[in-house]
Formats: sequence, C-alpha cells, structure tokens
Amino acid sequence: MILAVAGSAILGHQLGVSTGKPSTVTTKRLVVADPYAGGGTWFKGNLHVASVRGVGKDLPSAIGAWYAAHGYAFLGISDMNTYTWASEYGTRAHPGVPTVDATYPFADVLAVGMDHWQPASNLQGAIDWIAHDGGLPVLAAARSQSLATVMAVRGLFGLEVYDASVAYSNPGQGDATAMWDRLLSAGNRVYAFAGDDATGLHDPALGRAWIDVLATAQDLGSLLSSLRQGAFIASTGAEFTRLNVGERTVTAEAKPRSSLRFIGRGGQLLKAVSASSASYQVSGDEGYVRVEAIGGDGARAWSQPFYVSWR
Repeated sequence: MILAVAGSAILGHQLGVSTGKPSTVTTKRLVVADPYAGGGTWFKGNLHVASVRGVGKDLPSAIGAWYAAHGYAFLGISDMNTYTWASEYGTRAHPGVPTVDATYPFADVLAVGMDHWQPASNLQGAIDWIAHDGGLPVLAAARSQSLATVMAVRGLFGLEVYDASVAYSNPGQGDATAMWDRLLSAGNRVYAFAGDDATGLHDPALGRAWIDVLATAQDLGSLLSSLRQGAFIASTGAEFTRLNVGERTVTAEAKPRSSLRFIGRGGQLLKAVSASSASYQVSGDEGYVRVEAIGGDGARAWSQPFYVSWR
C-alpha cells in the first residue's frame, strides 16, 4: 500500500520577493508494505515434525494422516539431514511441502522447499546454501542461539518465534519473539514461523504450533509462492480473520474474545486493545508494524511485519 504525502519546498519566495526561478515541490510517499494484499484463503499447516526417517518414531504416512484428520491443509515433514519424499505423506487434497531439517552442531535450520541437505561450517554457511539452492532458510529452536550469533547473519528468511517442543520441555525458552524484534529493528526482513518440532504421534508438542498461509489455492506452488511473499501468520491457537492496510492504517481482526497488540521498532507497544478488531494509524517512523492476537486461553498469533518507509 503506497500513501502519498506532499512536502513542499518553495524556493525564491521570501517576503514577497521573487527571484524569477520556478518553485519546486518535493513529494515523499509513505509506503506500508502489505504482505497479505494478494488475498486468498487461509490454509493451516506445519513444517516442523520428524518421522521415523529421521529422529521420529512414526511412519510419514501415519503422521500425514494425523495432520489431515486434525484440519491441516498441508504438511512438511522435516527429518534431520534427510529428505522424506512428500509422496510418502502428502496427497492432492493435503499436499506435502518439501522440507529438510538441516541439523548441525551449531544450529538447526529448516530448509523449506528443499529436497536435499548440504554440509556447512557455520550458521551463515547453512543459510547461504539453502538460499542459493532456492529454498527458504528458517532458524529453528532459535533461543538455542546467542543473540550476537543471530544478529551477525545475513539472508535469514524466517525465525521460529515459537517452538512447541522446546516450550513444553523448557517453559519460557520456546518463545523467540524478542529476538525477532531485534532482527527486525536492525533492518533485517525476517518472517515469523511456528512449529510443533514433534517426534511422534504421542509427543505432547504435536498440534501445538503452526502457520496459516494466505494463498489463492491449496497446491504446492501457490503455498510456496505465498510463503515467499510473507503472506502467512504463526500461531499457537489464536487466529486472525483479516489483516490489511488502507488509508494510513493497519487493520486486524481476530477470532471473538481475542485481544490485539500492535508492535513496532524495538518491540515497542504501539497500541493494545481488549477487542478482536482494531486499527492502528501509521505515523511513518515505526520502521515496521506487526500485530499479535491473544486468545482468551492465552494462545497467540503473530502477523508478519508491515514494513513502513518513506520514498
């Protein structure tokens, strides 16, 4: 969304004295980037779960059947350094998204859209090969990394702001929202992901965190296209029903009995309402505006950033 705001600089017109030179007018435009502008339908999915092909306990087909039966529209089984064929767990009605959990002594990086693994000597190297090969590098279990390490990398596509397995085993460590705000505030364009990180059908983390993708269709190409555009949210149970930009405002609607928080650069709370629908008036100096929805049961949802700039 591009909003025009005029700022004039009139030359040679002081105290009624004209220099004969034409006046010039400069115009800056307030740009609020809307990743959801393409519209579509929301499709629920998970990209962080292991099968018996990696460190998991169950067959890919059983895992795929569980997610399909529980309302998920797509799934990516992310086995450790191994590509598990989407045909083993996906169907036309419930597509599989190629994903590999690129695991190293120094980090776990989800290689979304990838069907292979490569070695790397550090986090930057892992990000580089995934991006070079056309995938989306997403840092998983982000709180296992030092802030300095994460802030030093470039090209990271996504950050797992919520890891359900880590949150279950070590409460408080599964939430990396503060790290995400630090990355965004430093000028990095990084998207929020959430995932189960489960290892079996009896894992207590199963079904506790996911992403909802806004896409024109449920096929793999449409889902990956929307992911690349940032047209998705991360969730632990809260749900947005509308996100859009218009007339210098960011508007959000969530499920009934939700509350909303609008957050900007530095993690600053810009506005909070105890209502499921609200708008925030953009001033132009926020850097970005993101929205969190909090359900009555404490569940959360994270929108992607609406980046704010003057051009």
